[in-house]
Amino acid sequence: MQFKRAAGSKIKVRLTAEEARVLGRLIGELRSLLEAGAKDDPVEGRLFPAAYESDEDAGEYRSMVEDDLRRGKLESLDAVEGVLDPAGKVNTVLTPDQVDAWLTVLTDLRLAIGTRLEVTEEAMSKDVDPDDPRAPTMSLLHWLGWTQEMLLEQIQAGR
Repeated sequence: MQFKRAAGSKIKVRLTAEEARVLGRLIGELRSLLEAGAKDDPVEGRLFPAAYESDEDAGEYRSMVEDDLRRGKLESLDAVEGVLDPAGKVNTVLTPDQVDAWLTVLTDLRLAIGTRLEVTEEAMSKDVDPDDPRAPTMSLLHWLGWTQEMLLEQIQAGR
């Protein structure tokens, strides 16, 4: 995956066919989770954390904003998915709104995977143990982090 600064606030993105396929699969999984809305799922709790300590206040706030937040996350998934070519690699220029969607999706994917793996900051700072059964998914989590970092560097380069 490669991000390069383009004209104005736009950013060019290039993905190999394999990267596009993996990202598309992850987007599909996250979409299913968001559409299911399972309140007892720890990933749901991480993607939509309580805004208040009081259960009553948190519940009231959630009832007012959760649908909009969920819709926004789904719209971001749509925007990123719209750039992916199921037939192969991607080579396109992202608008500022699409860049925002990519950041949202990369963050949400990292939160979802990290929550499923019960990853700690300490675990993220270590090399992936190839004998760990979670190694492939941990490597994917690191790849998403690296991808997000590359995108953020290009955003900063334009300021």
